[in-house]
Order: sequence, then C-alpha cells, then structure tokens
Amino acid sequence: MNSKLRIKAVLLAAAVMLSALCSCSMKLSVDEPEETAEEEAVSQPDESCLMSGTTVSIIQYIDYSSLNECCEGVKKALDAAGIGYEVTVGQEPDAAEECGQKARDIVTNGSCDLVIAIGTPCAESVFPIISSAAGVPVVFCAVTDPVGAGLVQSAAEPGVNCTGVATAFNINEQLNMINTFQPSITRLGVIYTSSEQNAQVQLKGLRKASEKLGITVFAEPVDSPAEMSEKAQELMGKVEAVVILPDNMTSKNSWNITSRTIAGEMPLYGVNLTQVKEGALAGYCYDFEALGEKAGRQAAEILHGESAADTPVIMENECKLYVNKDRLKDLNMTIPDEYKASAAEVTTSYEK
Repeated sequence: MNSKLRIKAVLLAAAVMLSALCSCSMKLSVDEPEETAEEEAVSQPDESCLMSGTTVSIIQYIDYSSLNECCEGVKKALDAAGIGYEVTVGQEPDAAEECGQKARDIVTNGSCDLVIAIGTPCAESVFPIISSAAGVPVVFCAVTDPVGAGLVQSAAEPGVNCTGVATAFNINEQLNMINTFQPSITRLGVIYTSSEQNAQVQLKGLRKASEKLGITVFAEPVDSPAEMSEKAQELMGKVEAVVILPDNMTSKNSWNITSRTIAGEMPLYGVNLTQVKEGALAGYCYDFEALGEKAGRQAAEILHGESAADTPVIMENECKLYVNKDRLKDLNMTIPDEYKASAAEVTTSYEK
C-alpha cells in the first residue's frame, strides 16, 4: 500500500470511530426533549453505549453454595446487560467486617456506580456505609427481612436508595410438609445462629406456626460452627425431627448437623438443595440463581435511570420440594401421596 492509500485508510477508520462515538453521545444525552413511545422504541440506546465504563461491585457474605448461586445469577443478568462488575467474597470468621471494609473502600475511592449485597449480614454491613455516598444505590439479594434489617422502609416503597430480592421463606409450608411426612410429630428441634437477624425472624415464625400444630420447638442457638455438632447431638434424645433455618452460618456448616442426624437415624429437613443432597430427608428450596438474576435485572434498571427508592422489593416465596430417596429408604419412610406428583427426588452426594 502506498503512502496516499495508507493516509486515506487511517482517515476512514477515524471517521468511523468518530461516528460511533457521536452516536453513543447523542443517545446518552439527557437534555433532549421527551420522546414519544414510538420514537423511544426506535432510538433506545445500545447496551454497549449505555453501559460503557459502568461498574457494579458485587459483595457476597461468604463462600457457600446458595450465595454462590445468587452471585452467578447476578453476573448472568449483568453480562446480558453489558454491565461491568467486580466480586468480593467475605471470609469467615470476620465476613461481615470484610464486607463493611469493602463498602468503606468504595466510598473512599468512588470506585463503582452500584453495589449488590448478597446475604443479610452483608447487606446490614454494607448499606449504612454506602448510603453515606450520594448517588450510589444498593441492591440486596437473599435477605429474609429487609425491613427488620433496616434496609428499606417497606417492601412496597423502599423510601431509601436501596431495594432488592427478599427470600420470604414460607415457614408454614415447610412445617406443614414436616407434619405430613411425620403426622404424629410433637417435638421439633432447630439449631440457629444467634447473631443473625434473619435467623431470629425465622425462629419466631417457626414457633408461632408450630404452636398451631401442637408441636413444641426445641431451639438451640449457636455462635460458631464448632458448637453445631454438639448441639445436634443434644437434640437427639429430645426431639423427633430437626429442621434447619435459612441462616447463613448453619446453612454453610449444615454437615455438622446432618452427620449427627444420620448417625441418630433422625429425619432432618433442610432449606436448600445442597442440604437435601447431603442427607436431609426433604426440604422446600429456592432456585437461588434465579433470585440472583432478578437482583441483577433490578440493578440494570436502576442504572438505566430507575429510582431504587421507588423500586418495590421482590418478595420471593416460590420454592420447590426436594426429597432424598436414599434417606427415605434409610428411615423406612415413603413420600406422602400429597407430594408424589410435585416432589423432585435426589440421591445423597454429601456436598459439603
């Protein structure tokens, strides 16, 4: 190629790049007159233009299957929207503090446009810090009681720069399932993390629902994973079944409970698929990746201009019943007729 042709090629490439940049710039203008619905449909900005340079900070409480699945769902939604992100995962035993430190770093450095907090303890640590940074919204995922946790004023009208997806776990549904598998049960054990606000909420609901069914709840609080095996062993002589609440520490370390109930030939009811595969008899479980996708789509809408304060919290309560057929055989039990059509059967795989 001679010099004149090279110059023409360079000028042509520059013209194409300038045209593209101008196109994005025009589409991103906020000073143009309001468009009609028809005009908006035609000139809707490309995601690649709208989200250029946008960064979301995903902060996850701990490394655990359910929260990992939430994170994967969030990333899937953000990828589809062309939004950049970074991921931080807290490490035990100071996971909540690590989440808070990441939030402080964000406030200091101004390093992102939106924060997604996965897990109640994470959201509780992150939101008060991020809320001090004007214009940085927070979207939470896998939070049981966002109002009680101080994240929003109400689910319908958050009223603050925060919204998200709440896991409104149906205690009544889970308890009715337990009572159907064991119609004569009168004593139910539960181990819960005393420091987690979401566990306190779930325990209160469990006690109330159990009382209506004539079931006495034997609750054992724990402050660390090391206590869980001992507490599970203590329950063996007191109860006819054990249930796990959807709090983070007991969920991640549920094998400490599961192993004791297997040895004691006692039914255990879980709250996620990992626990049922470990050896829980059954449990109503969320699709956590789907929850994460919903949170990720909320984040994309907020970055498009929606107000977090005016975006209602998604109160997710749709769960699927999973039953461990190996444990059914071990305990000489069968799936009740009411659940034969809807329950999904899995085998024990000891996923810890």
